[in-house]
Amino acid sequence: MELTEKSHKRRAVVIGGSIAGLFVGAFLRQIGWQVEIYERSSIELTGRGVGIFATHLELLEALDKCGAGTVDIGVIAYKRITLDRRGKVIAEKPMLQIVTSWDRLRQMLLRVIDRRRYHFGYTFVHVDQEGSGVRVQFANGGSERADLLVACDGFRSAVRGQVAPEIQPVYSGYYIWRGAANESDLSPETRRTVFPYFSIFLADQLQALGYPISGIEDELRAGHRRYNFGWYRVAGATRLKQMCVDDDGREHEFGIPPALVRKDLTAQMRAEAETLLPPQYLDCLHHIGYPFFTPVYDFCSPSLVFGRVALVGDAASTPRPHIGFGVSKAAAEAQVLTDALSNHEDIDSALAAYNAARQPLSELIVSHGRKLGTQLGVGIETDEDRRLSKLLQSPKGILDWIAVPNFLAMRP
Repeated sequence: MELTEKSHKRRAVVIGGSIAGLFVGAFLRQIGWQVEIYERSSIELTGRGVGIFATHLELLEALDKCGAGTVDIGVIAYKRITLDRRGKVIAEKPMLQIVTSWDRLRQMLLRVIDRRRYHFGYTFVHVDQEGSGVRVQFANGGSERADLLVACDGFRSAVRGQVAPEIQPVYSGYYIWRGAANESDLSPETRRTVFPYFSIFLADQLQALGYPISGIEDELRAGHRRYNFGWYRVAGATRLKQMCVDDDGREHEFGIPPALVRKDLTAQMRAEAETLLPPQYLDCLHHIGYPFFTPVYDFCSPSLVFGRVALVGDAASTPRPHIGFGVSKAAAEAQVLTDALSNHEDIDSALAAYNAARQPLSELIVSHGRKLGTQLGVGIETDEDRRLSKLLQSPKGILDWIAVPNFLAMRP
C-alpha cells in the first residue's frame, strides 16, 4: 500500500501502537494533524504489561489534555508498607497513590484516536528523509509519506537503530520477575495485610514489591482486582544471556517474550522464592500461572530529534522501573512535542524546541533511576553511591524513594 498526501493537512507517521504511540496520535489529532499509527503486531495488543503508576501529575495532565480523561483510571492505594521475611509490617508511610494497568490505560487512549488510522501488521524497515518530509518503508512492501516520523517503538526501537545505531541500551545488572494474581484467589490473610497497599520487601541484593491494580477487562470492583507482583534479582550478563534462551535453543536479544520463558527457570524461581520471600508474596506467586521476567536496561539518547524523525517514550530514553515513570515520561513527551508543533509554524524549529525541552530532562530522569538501583548492590562506585544504597536498604528509607511523585524535586 502506498498512501500519498491528499491535502495540505500536515501528516505524521507513528511507528509503534503501544501507549506512547497512542498518546502521540491523540495529541497530534487535537491540533489538526493526520496521524497514521503503525503497529508491528498483527493482533490486538492485550496483556502486554501489568501495573502502571498513575499518581505522577505528568500522566494525569496528559490524559486530561488529550481527551482520554482520568475518571476511574485505576485503583487507589492509601498507604505504603515494608514487610519483613515473616510478612510482618516493619515500616509504613501514608501516601495516596493511583495505580492503573497497561490494558486499562490503552483502552482509554484508544477512544480518543481515529481507529481507522491504526494499522496492525506493519513492520518498519527503513525511513528516507526527503527534504521537508519522510518516506517510510514497511516489510510488507507498503510505504508512506509524511511530514514527520515519530518513533514510539520501545527501547529496542528499529527507527532509532537506523538513525542512531550507536545508541544501545545498557544492561543494569539485574532483572525483574513479574506477574499479577487475582484478588479473589488470594488468602484472606494476604488480602487483609497487603492487598490494599503498596508493599515492599528488602534483602541483600533483592527487592520485591506489590500493589493493587484493576482486574481482567478493567474491573475495579472489590474482589475482581489483581495484585501486581515484582521481584528484582541480580544476575550478570552471562547468566542473563542463558536465561534468554527458549526451549528450542533460540537466543533472544535484550529479553525473551513472556510466553517463551523456559519452565525450568520458572520452577527454579518458585523454589528460591520459598526460602526468600514473605508468605504474602508466596501466596501471590502461587496464583500467577505464567510469571515472566524483564531485564532492566537504561539509556538516554543524546538527541531526541534526527532531521524529521522524533523519538518519544522508551525509544528516546528508558529510565529504570524503580521510578514508575516510563509511561508518564512518554505522555509528557507527546504533549511537549505537540505543543511545540502547535506553537511553531516551521516543523524543524518545533522539533528543535522539543529536543531542547525534553532531552536534558531525560538525562536527569535516567540518572535518578540508576541511583535507585544502588539498593540492589550494583553500580556502586562512589561513597555517595554507598550512602544511597544504605539509605535505600532501610525499611523506612525505601518507602520515601521508590515510585514517588515529584521525584525530580527531591535529592536522595
